[in-house]
Amino acid sequence: MESFLEEDLGIKETEKNRRKNVFGCEECCLCLSLSLRPLWHNPCPETPVIPIPTPSQSLSTTSFSSPPMTSQSPLPVEFIVPYQQVAQQANSYPSESSSPPPKSIPPPPPPRPPLPVWAIPRRPRNRAAVQRNRKPDLAVSPYEWATKKRATVHKLDYLVSRQISNVSGEVRCKRCSRSFEMQYNLLEKFSEIGIFINQNHTLMLDRAPSKWMSPNFPNCRYCGAEKSVKPCISAGKRSINWLFLFLGEMIGCCKLTQLRYFCKQQNEHRTGAKDRVVYSTYFQLCRQLDPTGEFFSSLMNSDEQ
Repeated sequence: MESFLEEDLGIKETEKNRRKNVFGCEECCLCLSLSLRPLWHNPCPETPVIPIPTPSQSLSTTSFSSPPMTSQSPLPVEFIVPYQQVAQQANSYPSESSSPPPKSIPPPPPPRPPLPVWAIPRRPRNRAAVQRNRKPDLAVSPYEWATKKRATVHKLDYLVSRQISNVSGEVRCKRCSRSFEMQYNLLEKFSEIGIFINQNHTLMLDRAPSKWMSPNFPNCRYCGAEKSVKPCISAGKRSINWLFLFLGEMIGCCKLTQLRYFCKQQNEHRTGAKDRVVYSTYFQLCRQLDPTGEFFSSLMNSDEQ
């Protein structure tokens, strides 16, 4: 029994010594455990007093001791570069100073010239009946500027690529009854007619003007008779030289049945007075030669320059 008491006293003695080494005195531990006062409250005179910072002391007056300089060598480059790369990747929103200078905005392109009247898209008509009643194409085209389709001519791009610059046709003088061949320049006459249609289509009201209904015929080169030369129009509708009549503005010399045949092949309205059918024939020939209107616009731009 006495041994147990001695052991208990020894344990208590060692515990008192440990507390005295940590807190300075034995009663300090009891004070801290039973009081809510801060640590700098010094109930025991043996323990040192912790100074309390006053509000008058500012951060600017406090002095910070710099760490002692070591003689170690700086880090190698391979340890610094990965950190810089990670920092660059993390900065997903670069500042305005790091962004490249703004590029100069180029000027807007010049406005596109307006399309001619015949190149403006329109509502398509029902072509089912035309396809059922359409006759087969011709075996051989009657002229080098005509296609195998009936009453159809090649586009201007095709004609220029084949170096077809002049269109010829047969005419006859009413006075001396001599027949000879005449030629018209393709691009010059087309641009002249195209400008006239483009500028006066609102005034025509879908009717051919008097200059198309009563053409101004050329003079005879043999007898010299004025305005006595008329075109020789073939009796067969398939072999009519439509492009020559168009460039010479002599489509008004055709009969109404011939004009209706042309409009029928183009699926165009063919009933009504002759001036309406003549207007439709000129309009459709312009569309066959230049369906998109780009060739006519390029001709106008070249003339302006």
